[in-house]
Amino acid sequence: MRHLNLLPSFLIGAVAGSRSMTPGALIAGASLMGVRTPGRPAGLGSRVGKTVALVLGLGELLGDKQPSAPDRTEPGALMARALSACMAGIALAPPGRARLGGLLAMAAAVPSAFVGLEARARCTAAVGPVKGALIEDVVVVLGGLACVVSASRMDRQAGSAVDRSGVAGQTLEHAAEP
Repeated sequence: MRHLNLLPSFLIGAVAGSRSMTPGALIAGASLMGVRTPGRPAGLGSRVGKTVALVLGLGELLGDKQPSAPDRTEPGALMARALSACMAGIALAPPGRARLGGLLAMAAAVPSAFVGLEARARCTAAVGPVKGALIEDVVVVLGGLACVVSASRMDRQAGSAVDRSGVAGQTLEHAAEP
């Protein structure tokens, strides 16, 4: 069970492999709606940062359908996906495990970019380019949302367990702060 709480970090990396800006946008959107992630998302501490992340995420969803969109498996695109995954993995990692969450997310992002590209090609061949892209968008956004919500729930449950154990009435989030 101890390692299961890192699953959202790993899976958000797979999301970043398909859409590099989606993890940050989902974390920002969840935060604006009052859903807290276990970690502190870099750059998303202010309302401006959250808004920028949402705009970038929406822009990526629209821009991905353009013929001029870069190949997700080019070195620069892979680097962006790995960095985005790392930041999101840190945000979804349980307290005290941020580095491991970031590394797991990065490890998932790169192969996921290749798997996602192949899946998109097959879907496009079956239903056409626009429908294929929209199907991928739905899968990626819902999958990423599930990661964010799962991490938040796991964190709340862990915090409640700490409260019941009588550890100075702190949640894990507060106990992990320096």
